[in-house]
Amino acid sequence: MKSGISVVICCYNSAGLLPRTLKFICEQKINAAVNWEIIIIDNNSSDKTSETAEQLLKEYKCPVAYKILTQRKQGLSSARKMGLDNSQYEYILFCDDDNWLDDKYLETGFQILEENIKIGALGGQSVAETEGSIPTWFFENKQNYSIGKQAKESGDITWSNGVLWGAGMFVRSTALNQLYINGFKSLLTDRKGSQLSSGGDTELCFAIRLAGWVIWYDERLILKHFLPDERLKWLYLRKLSRGFGAQKADFDPYLNIFEELPSYKQKWQYQSLKLIRKIRGYGIKKLINFNNLSEGDPEVLRIEKSLGRLEELLKIRGLYSRRIKSIRNAKWRKVFSPGEIYF
Repeated sequence: MKSGISVVICCYNSAGLLPRTLKFICEQKINAAVNWEIIIIDNNSSDKTSETAEQLLKEYKCPVAYKILTQRKQGLSSARKMGLDNSQYEYILFCDDDNWLDDKYLETGFQILEENIKIGALGGQSVAETEGSIPTWFFENKQNYSIGKQAKESGDITWSNGVLWGAGMFVRSTALNQLYINGFKSLLTDRKGSQLSSGGDTELCFAIRLAGWVIWYDERLILKHFLPDERLKWLYLRKLSRGFGAQKADFDPYLNIFEELPSYKQKWQYQSLKLIRKIRGYGIKKLINFNNLSEGDPEVLRIEKSLGRLEELLKIRGLYSRRIKSIRNAKWRKVFSPGEIYF
């Protein structure tokens, strides 16, 4: 792949969000020697996302070549794969339709990736941008919204945090293509349409890590993450938390890969019973009054995550143990020596 950056923006009914997002991208201050492009993937929207994008890029006098493509198969993974397949540069920036990039974002990311050829995925920090007031409980839960710093300090987070938010994440095209060429397939049913969460970003980072690449955080990469008022409702966060719980069941094959688990622990029945005991531990009274618990109560979110994980385990059932085997035997995985893993 040629040296440069392909900015991939996956959109679903994004006509209302694109004006500011594209304005920040078109105003990037980047060395003229750095090649880059913009690829917009319209993921089967029902509004005028494609038309709006075309109009805005002309209005902002887009400084680089761009493509506007339509992916009829809904799902963030499918949209991103189309972006990868249609990109011409080595570095892919996945920019969400509500991300407002700092004007040096692209140049900073390019320099970091050029300096360390082992980095497979790179991310930074984000700041909340809202329409109105922010509820008090938000600050304790801002990481759920991909807000804040992703690590205590800049550097290699491969075996500490191990994952990055998809918002504003750079990935190396070589790393992604190696995964797909060697048979990588997402285990998750990724985000579709207006669904709240999917975990596809996290799964991609887990796969990149297991393939032997470095996951890197750099606090110089800064973006604003726009959060409309409806996302700052307590019910929204509860639904988001249940989705996060479901993802945990899907991530087990990646997280348990270095453990020698007895066969019974690799079965969905064992994991479900273990979780049911945990849920019962919250107390019958609290579970009965679950929907009436006060806004901002952190235990509500813990219960939501537990219920989400249980629902997902019951949904995937027999797939649970098969997924564990598939990741352990995956051809795209690197075989690590003991010294290469440093939890």
